[in-house]
Amino acid sequence: MRLAEFLLASSLLTGGCIHGDSVAVQAEVESPWSSPGEPSEGVDSKCVTLSARISVLMAKGQFAEAEALIAEGLASGLLSKPQATRLLERIAQLNMRLGQVHASLQRAPDFPSQLKDHTLFQIKQMLDKKDFGLATEAQLRLAKKLIENSDRLMQKGK
Repeated sequence: MRLAEFLLASSLLTGGCIHGDSVAVQAEVESPWSSPGEPSEGVDSKCVTLSARISVLMAKGQFAEAEALIAEGLASGLLSKPQATRLLERIAQLNMRLGQVHASLQRAPDFPSQLKDHTLFQIKQMLDKKDFGLATEAQLRLAKKLIENSDRLMQKGK
């Protein structure tokens, strides 16, 4: 992790403010979809919850930074254990490669084997950018579905 990102994460955890029942953290946050320097729409740029900051890091694909922030938030009591668990499970899912789904799902006739080394995050980015150079839209959607629902699909097959 770069020093600037570490300092940002540290400052997020040390300068908290409280709004009602939720604990929030002081931060200048930009949406991953906005232009640099442009504040996010509908978001108070002075105070953003820790889980929202983690979600922004995840949306940008900065999983190591998000995991570090989750660990710090858990250690400092800003995140509950169930919240941290859900966030870490989502990061694990986004980092899962198509080639890691159960072998029986990989034997499906339409399985897009050219995507087996790509993560769910990368596949979602290709879909969002309409980048069909590596696979068709249908293959990308199938790959996304196989990763996101592999447990449920395995139960259906039994």
